[in-house]
Amino acid sequence: MSLMRRLLVLGLVCAMMAIAGGASEVWLLRIEGEIGRGTVSFVRKGLLEAEEAGAAAVVFEFATPGGYLDAAMACRDLILGARVRTVAYVNREAYSAGALLALACERIYFAPGGVMGAATPVYFDASGEMKTASEKTISAVRALFRATAEERGRDPEIAEAMVDPDVEVPGLVERGKLLTLTAKSAAEWGYADGEAATLAQLLAVAGLEGAAVEKFTPRWVDSAVETLTLPGVAALLIMLGVLGLLWEILTPGFGAAGVVGLGSLAVFFWAHYLAGLAGWESIAFLAAGVVAIVLEIVVFTASDFGLSGIVGLLLIGLGLYRGMVGPFTQPAQAGTALAVVASALVAGVVVTAVVIARLPRSHLRLGGTILQTAILGRASDRDEVRPTLWVGRRGTALTDLRPAGAADFDGERVDVVADGGFIPRGEAVVIVRDEGYRKVVRVVKEG
Repeated sequence: MSLMRRLLVLGLVCAMMAIAGGASEVWLLRIEGEIGRGTVSFVRKGLLEAEEAGAAAVVFEFATPGGYLDAAMACRDLILGARVRTVAYVNREAYSAGALLALACERIYFAPGGVMGAATPVYFDASGEMKTASEKTISAVRALFRATAEERGRDPEIAEAMVDPDVEVPGLVERGKLLTLTAKSAAEWGYADGEAATLAQLLAVAGLEGAAVEKFTPRWVDSAVETLTLPGVAALLIMLGVLGLLWEILTPGFGAAGVVGLGSLAVFFWAHYLAGLAGWESIAFLAAGVVAIVLEIVVFTASDFGLSGIVGLLLIGLGLYRGMVGPFTQPAQAGTALAVVASALVAGVVVTAVVIARLPRSHLRLGGTILQTAILGRASDRDEVRPTLWVGRRGTALTDLRPAGAADFDGERVDVVADGGFIPRGEAVVIVRDEGYRKVVRVVKEG
């Protein structure tokens, strides 16, 4: 009797667990239209929130003609690494990049009339004509499809036949034909786990009947990623970033220019990171470039832009370029990214140089400084100089004056401003203007 009671209690517990499991949520992510960089952030956030909510599964509903390979590969990696059950629902088509995402899911279900495949990589040339990618790219994509199929226990040759028409699968597709699976052929060859005309039927055949469906829709962030990764917008962010950093380096203190510069670069890397392009190596190149430029200005030279500055700009450009391209970026897109980075860097440097050259008494060099006309009033105009106890006193620059700094006058440290640009540390200086809170100095010229 005691044993029977135990079995009854165990049965009730199992039934309650089954009911609780059946009542859990299923997250629905609809992949429709072109798969782009915004899709990556959409998939990443959807999977993350589903995992945090303890969802029973994530259903990817496909109605897509394909999209960018870099974006598809990033989504594929996210799906393979998901800690929640993933289900693909081909309703009605999952072509090209969509086929790769469907293959990455643990289970695949078709709607009646659904199709999946036709994944040969193509690109558009300068004239806008669509062309088949190079043999190298086809080989890489073919291996990607094969590895994904093997990871999910599916026939890898069928996955390869979706990419390369030279792959023959006897009884399914002959050499020279690109494979596209229908709902029927996919079921016959182990590429479909069932057929469902509606989402409710899908949940039933997938063992998720009774689960509440949480529809995860695209957010403003996903649209922002799509917009911010456009070449024109990326170029603007880069130029603002370079202008802001150069301006901040050339002026004392830290102000609005630095905020704008760092903010622009942060937005650039944030968008390209969410798109699956920018990684830590890109940020490392950028940081190394900024350090090199700072060393050029602060340590190596004060009047010329030398090797360290050039290396710094190249490292910044390399970091920005690496943040815009991925392993499957086509040559035309890579060329566009290179042109965007180069033009934005050049524009930033030229605009900075032109503005510096046109400001009063500033110098066309990175060792120069940007000062207001009031600060740079010529001290040689004797009628404008008010005689005080400080005017005419000589001392030594304790720091590099860029233009602000400190100088020593008979053992007294005084904050000063250089008249006319940079004065290196250790130079003999003389006070030529005393305005109370600001004392303007010049280099002492012997004789």
